Amino acid sequence: MGVIDSSDQRPTLEIRWWKPSMGVWDHIVRESAPPFLLALSVIMFVFLLQFLMRFIDRIVGKGLDVWTILQLIAFNLAWMVVLAVPMAVLVAGVMAFGSLAASNELTAMKAAGVSLARMMVPVVVLSVLIGVFDLQFNNIILPDANHRAKDLMSDIQRKKPTLVVEPGTFTTEDEIPGYSILARRARPATSDLEDVTIYDHAQPGQTRVLTARFGHLAFTPDFRNIILTLRDGEIHQQFADQPAEYRRGHFGTYVVQVPATGYDFMHEGESERSGRELSAHDLLKYVHTRDTMLAHQMVQTRDHFLEYARDLTSNASPKMAPANGTLIANMRTYFLQHSMQVDNDLSMIRSTQDDIDSYMVEVHKKYAIPSACIIFALIGAPLGALAKRSGVGAGVGLSIGFFVLYWIFLIGGEKLADRQVITPFWGMWGGNLLLLLVGIVLTWRVALEARSFGSRILPHVLFRRKD
Repeated sequence: MGVIDSSDQRPTLEIRWWKPSMGVWDHIVRESAPPFLLALSVIMFVFLLQFLMRFIDRIVGKGLDVWTILQLIAFNLAWMVVLAVPMAVLVAGVMAFGSLAASNELTAMKAAGVSLARMMVPVVVLSVLIGVFDLQFNNIILPDANHRAKDLMSDIQRKKPTLVVEPGTFTTEDEIPGYSILARRARPATSDLEDVTIYDHAQPGQTRVLTARFGHLAFTPDFRNIILTLRDGEIHQQFADQPAEYRRGHFGTYVVQVPATGYDFMHEGESERSGRELSAHDLLKYVHTRDTMLAHQMVQTRDHFLEYARDLTSNASPKMAPANGTLIANMRTYFLQHSMQVDNDLSMIRSTQDDIDSYMVEVHKKYAIPSACIIFALIGAPLGALAKRSGVGAGVGLSIGFFVLYWIFLIGGEKLADRQVITPFWGMWGGNLLLLLVGIVLTWRVALEARSFGSRILPHVLFRRKD
């Protein structure tokens, strides 16, 4: 620890000296890396917990194996990484510079002539590298992960819950179509049944009832059929066209094979990809195709307007001549047909423009979110220096406020852009530009404090009196 000489009755300033031999880059990177990793882990855990709470009711009771659940979680981790990385950069900047300010190392570096801009260079460079990683992740991994997560979730939603025969309760038509199964005693762990009664409604024109002392329920390997093995029972059968005839038979072992669907995944192939399941390159190709379609639709609509105008101004138009009715009736019918055509053209143009705006929102989003890493670095460093506090609570608390503000602008801008209230560019980049302005203001304020500090403190540090 260094102490400024106070024999001239000036206030004493205690500083933990920064070692110039360590280098600014090395020291600040070491201070920033642990908070970044800690913040990324905590944010990912919060996102994962929120995801599980949201979708747990769609997963429980489906009889899913552990591998399927892990796949679902892994695919959804992709969008969590994209959002968590910028927030972790913000938390790391606030905590790192807050820790330096609290331990007076920031003051020591300022006293040694290291400007705030020089101290922020390593943080900005790291944020650029992290932003490039986030951009590539957003374009390469995230689209496929979103698509596979959507298909897997659709399979899970179609999948019926695991078939479990409850003692004393008939199975429903949705569980086993055409059959109702009742067991007085059942062991779900082994699928063994006792005192079984089966009502067969699958074959029209006849009624069949099977009873057995013991039974066992199982699926075929492809989950297409249910195999019910009965032992020591009877078959009762009666036909609708022969009400007087009644059949009864005994059996030692009897196997009933029942068609079953929905107890395993469908795997019917890849579904159509939405905007969030495409890379920026694919999105731009789609937008180019839609732009060409939009231009054709506008030309077609213009031609319909011109044709309509020519017919209105032409006195000799054969379409306006009365035929089998009055002139007013024919004009009304003609105007109605043209107005419907024009409305249909305008509706197609609006639909195409909506598609273009929706896909352009996704294009801008793929670049706006990674760019937020750099902006959050510009905010986090001066904010931590101004806060002059250390610890996880202070860093996370200050960072969450800015990230919530950015999230509001991101979600609100997306909604407004989809409704064509604002352009996709302003919808996705408005929050970035606002926070960039905040970062510039904070940096400017800290720089002013540094210059004021240098003019007041630096001479006493460099020329302190020796006893």
